Amino acid sequence: MKSLRPAAGVRLMAAAVVAMLAAACGAPGSGAAPAAATPAVKVYRSRGALQCGTRGTAPEAMRQQLEQAGVRVLGQACGSDGRMRPAMCGAGTDEINLFDIADGDLARAVDLGFAPLARLPGEPRVVPCRP
Repeated sequence: MKSLRPAAGVRLMAAAVVAMLAAACGAPGSGAAPAAATPAVKVYRSRGALQCGTRGTAPEAMRQQLEQAGVRVLGQACGSDGRMRPAMCGAGTDEINLFDIADGDLARAVDLGFAPLARLPGEPRVVPCRP
């Protein structure tokens, strides 16, 4: 029996996380009834985490901020912006919070400091949330 290379294992885990998020959000084929057909856009914001320091802002807190501003949040996840950083205490991390929001609420989210995920350079990806 062949063992998986570490990179293949990471890809499989990422695919599983994406599938779980799709199922949790009621994506077609997940067995859940799909939500109303609300056009959605993916937005992100840095957690503000620091190496050797704070974990930054949890996705739940950012979701609450969005909802208090009247933004309809359809889903949330943790992510990586895919960019390299120097390994140094006090430097920022690649951790971002991702949200699916109603397309019509994009301007409100941008006013709160969020940006469309499509504009993020690099290769952002969904990662498991850590406390």
